[in-house]
Amino acid sequence: MYGHWHRRRGLSELILSLLSKKGEMTGAQIIREIEKVTQGIWRPSPGAIYPALDKLESNELISVSKAEKGQKYYQITEKGRKLLAPQSNLDVVIGDVEYNIRYIVENKELINAEIRERLRRILSQLEEILNDQS
Repeated sequence: MYGHWHRRRGLSELILSLLSKKGEMTGAQIIREIEKVTQGIWRPSPGAIYPALDKLESNELISVSKAEKGQKYYQITEKGRKLLAPQSNLDVVIGDVEYNIRYIVENKELINAEIRERLRRILSQLEEILNDQS
């Protein structure tokens, strides 16, 4: 859907969510807000935030709404809002499932009886959901 964006969705999704809820913000404001929402547990460095902002902007998930006094203000785009939608999240999760299934197949020699049974339970639950016609 949006390339390999889902592989690094943690910080990017947090930025998108903040911009969606709070409106336009500078990179410094985003850093402070992340520190606030994580109750001081995490304060991302500018070296993490600005490359993430650049990537989000290049993927057209955010845009610069204004620039003043050397600061850029970022806002979420419609494409970014769609990415936060539940259906999009489901698409991302399914992509992750596909990736993980390929990993399991490529490393099948590591599957022991316990893992085999666990996978059967998971697949059985999934099959029930997929066969449910309600």
